[in-house]
Amino acid sequence: MQRPVPLFFVLVLAIAYVLPGLIGHEPWKQDENYIFGIVYHMLQSGDWIVPQNAGEPFMEKPPLYYWVAAGLAWLDRSWLPLPDGARLASGLFTSLTLFFTGLAARYFWGAGVGRYAVIALIASFGLLYESHFMIADVPMLTGFTIACYGYARSLERSVWPGFWLGTGTGVGFLAKGLLIPGVLGVIAVLLPVVFSTWRRREYVNALLIAGMVCLPWLLIWPVALYLRSPHLFYDWFWLNNVGRFLGFSVPQLGADNSAGFWPRTLPWFTFPVLPLALINLWQRRRQLPHNFALQFGLVAFLSYFLLMQFSASARTAYGLPMLTALALLGTPAVSALSERINRYGDYGSRWLFAPLVIVSWYVWCRMVLTGSPPAWPILKRYLPVNFHMPLQPLPALLALAATLIYFLGWIWLPQLKSRAVTSLALGVTLFWIMFGTLWLPWVDYAKSYRSVFIAMRPYIPPVRYCIASEGLGESTRPMLEYYLGILTRRRELYPHAACDVLIIDGRGKNAPYLTGASWELIWSGSRPGDDDETLWLYVKHHNAPEHASKSRIDAVRLLPPFLST
Repeated sequence: MQRPVPLFFVLVLAIAYVLPGLIGHEPWKQDENYIFGIVYHMLQSGDWIVPQNAGEPFMEKPPLYYWVAAGLAWLDRSWLPLPDGARLASGLFTSLTLFFTGLAARYFWGAGVGRYAVIALIASFGLLYESHFMIADVPMLTGFTIACYGYARSLERSVWPGFWLGTGTGVGFLAKGLLIPGVLGVIAVLLPVVFSTWRRREYVNALLIAGMVCLPWLLIWPVALYLRSPHLFYDWFWLNNVGRFLGFSVPQLGADNSAGFWPRTLPWFTFPVLPLALINLWQRRRQLPHNFALQFGLVAFLSYFLLMQFSASARTAYGLPMLTALALLGTPAVSALSERINRYGDYGSRWLFAPLVIVSWYVWCRMVLTGSPPAWPILKRYLPVNFHMPLQPLPALLALAATLIYFLGWIWLPQLKSRAVTSLALGVTLFWIMFGTLWLPWVDYAKSYRSVFIAMRPYIPPVRYCIASEGLGESTRPMLEYYLGILTRRRELYPHAACDVLIIDGRGKNAPYLTGASWELIWSGSRPGDDDETLWLYVKHHNAPEHASKSRIDAVRLLPPFLST
């Protein structure tokens, strides 16, 4: 007789899924660099209203993630490096997402069912990467999930549904902007228009309470921002919200959407929650006119997908709330798959992840024992082959324990109702544990800017006036501030700045030719294994004009404490 999944197992699985990869590495290109740069500058300056990246306003998103990350980094500063402390914010928001997904599924489908929604979400391929790094879209998913929990209870006679719906809306707004309140508003209107189940006084009361609860979330920071700078408010509200959706600011801000982006992305990004949702919807199709859980899941997913499809801006992280909607829509199917599908799904997961585990151990052992990885083209393409893998006993023991538990779990899996999805969730979790233990130092060496800036430091001469830069992107400039304490005067904004040191970030290995001054190239370098991006350091030999003044953001400041020790 097949058994349900124990709740204790789900809790342990969630912990094993969330924790690996949160600590133990530097900020990684792309998103982590600029997000941590904003957090670091917030801690340095004490300005909690205007997010700033390397001293320049960065108005892409509201500051909820930056606030939480800065708070955690400050609280943990005595025992964790600042980037690790800041990255704990993603672990916190992911944990809340899993928790409220389980609660919402329980209220939608009944007691004992919420754990299957958590397992399905853990098994989702689209959640894995985004949930473990400093990405400001993670709390957007959390806010949407909390709002889903409010919707699940919104037919009750209680103030709590409105409280949770309003809180989720507010969290989503302070994480992403107008997207989540807009989607939740569309869902709120469509549900009673399409389905009579939602045409109740309790539902209207929940919406009214939600409006009052979310009002402070929607007003306090935007008002404070407007009072500080109407121009920055315009940049955030009009360009980064309205403009990104309608498209007129996409050429300037990037992340454009193509017609086939989401149809190409959904099959892998939403696996396995999309197939589960389709199976459950088909099995219960006759219940759709009166089953409020089916109605909500369907309307929530379609509303979000259509808004994403019509938006002029697209990234995979923007689609995270679709995972929650599909997980809630497909929860009953997790434990109701046929024996044949369960068996094939289980074996398919084993055949997918067992080879990955074996390969991971082989590459790691070879690097530890011989000092070099196998000469595989795929490794050479993404990782530096000259890295010497350290032998770290604790991470290796954790990886070994997780591997043994995974293979022993094969004996237990056939006893479960949710055999296929649980097997997939176990495989995804083990894969991430291997990545966050055995492979983490190697990937960190490749994706961090630490080594290249530490190599640059001895070559930076005494600065009389300022340091200029050209081509330094939003991910490079904050790392220059963090590792070397340098804020540059960008030539893109100040083309006539009379600086005596120049840092250029360019493509390829050929140094750019400079005219108009006696510039001497004194250093060049790049991140390990990066053949695309190169940094060049120049110094000017003739004296700069005497009237050039030193700006408060131009001088080389004292090195950060962790570099001066």
